Amino acid sequence: MYITSTEYATLTGRSSAECTTIRLAIACKLLDNRIGNYAIDTNSGYKINGSWQVWDEGLNVDLNTNQIAAVKNWVALMIGYLVDSNDTPPSNASSVRLGRFSVNKGNNGNNSLLPESMGFVDSILVSSGLINRKVKSINGIFRNENIY
Repeated sequence: MYITSTEYATLTGRSSAECTTIRLAIACKLLDNRIGNYAIDTNSGYKINGSWQVWDEGLNVDLNTNQIAAVKNWVALMIGYLVDSNDTPPSNASSVRLGRFSVNKGNNGNNSLLPESMGFVDSILVSSGLINRKVKSINGIFRNENIY
């Protein structure tokens, strides 16, 4: 998993007891979803392995210092959000999608599944360059090279 309870307490100024195993697992999986199209490491079950690498286009790519810090901050703030929301992850319950047609609740044009309190740290994650939304096209057929 991406942080320890001690790191959580240091990053947030909150009690390390809040960083339970289930909250940490949920926060890490939500981050995996957020960063996009990387393969899941078979040893850990997460997209970032224990050596702070992601599998991208057939290579293990090292995360840089800024990316590691962004991941740790994002996960720590998500755990804090889970504590404050009684362990209920963010949801798009007020959104409807039918094929190409969708209607979202969106506040001020924001259709994100992230809570507003995550906006700042999510911006740091985006600017770190870790988010991968690449899709390859081969003979006019779109497919994701990174999912097995």
